[in-house]
Amino acid sequence: MHVEAVTAPTGRLLEAVRRTLAEADEALLCVAFAQARGVHLIGDELEAVASRGGARVVVTTTLGSTSDAALWKMREHGAAIRVLNPGGGTYHPKVYLGRRGDEIAAIVGSANLTSGLVANVETATSMRGSHRDPALADLWTWAEQTWGDPRADAWEPSSRATVEETIEPELLAQIAAQVKREPRLYTLGASPRPNVVRDALPSGLWVETDRTRAKRTGAQLVPARMLNLAWDVLRARGELSNRVLLDELRVHRSSFVCALLARLPGVELASSRPIVLRYRAGR
Repeated sequence: MHVEAVTAPTGRLLEAVRRTLAEADEALLCVAFAQARGVHLIGDELEAVASRGGARVVVTTTLGSTSDAALWKMREHGAAIRVLNPGGGTYHPKVYLGRRGDEIAAIVGSANLTSGLVANVETATSMRGSHRDPALADLWTWAEQTWGDPRADAWEPSSRATVEETIEPELLAQIAAQVKREPRLYTLGASPRPNVVRDALPSGLWVETDRTRAKRTGAQLVPARMLNLAWDVLRARGELSNRVLLDELRVHRSSFVCALLARLPGVELASSRPIVLRYRAGR
C-alpha cells in the first residue's frame, strides 16, 4: 500500500482528492460539512465518477455548516446524498474514497468539502492499494456502514432550499463600497479591458463587458462561489495568481475576479505579467 501526507493550503490536498475521484469507478465521501465552493472544486471529477459507476456523499446539516446550495450542486453532478444527524454525538469525519476494481484509494484527514481544501491549514493521509489491505478494507466497510446508518436520511430538496451560494457578508460589503465608488474596472494584463458591474447582489455580480455589449446579451453573472473561493484562497495563502484561479480553482472569469480583488482593502498588485495579487491583513 502506498501512503503519503498531503496538505492544504499548498494545493496538494485538493490534487489528491481530485485524483482519487478521477481514477475511480465508484466514490463514497463521508464528510461533515459541504459548501458550494467546495463542491465546485471537485465538480468535474464528481460528475465523471457518478456517470461511470456512482458517487455517494454522507454529510450532516447540524450547526448550519452544510448549505442547501452545496447539496443542490452535488445533486446536479449526479451524486446520491444522505444526511446523518445522529443526535447522540457529532458526525465529523472527512473521508474521500474511490474504488476501481480491486483497488481502493482514500484521503483521510481534517478537510471538509469546503474551501478548506485549498484555503485552510489542513493535513490528510493519502492511501492507495488493494481491497485486501486491512486498513483500506476496514475503511471502506466503515464508510458503507455510515452510508447505511439507519439514522441517515436521503436528502430531498425542500421548496425553500437555497439553490445558489451567496457572497460572504463582509466581502459583499467591501465589493459594494468599491462598486458604488466606481463601477468600471479594468483587467490587469498587458491589454486592459473594461468591465462594468451593473449590480452587486448576494448571489453574485452582474458584469457587462465589451463582448456582451457587442453581442447585446446583457450583463452576465459572476457567481458568488467564485468570489468567495478566490477571496478565501488569497487571504489564506497571501498571494493569488490568475493562473491559480484558472487551473486550480477553476474560476473562469479569472481576469475580472483579479481586477475586482485588487481594489479591495489589503490587496495589492504584486505582478502584472503574470498577474499576481498579494494580500496583507490590516493594510
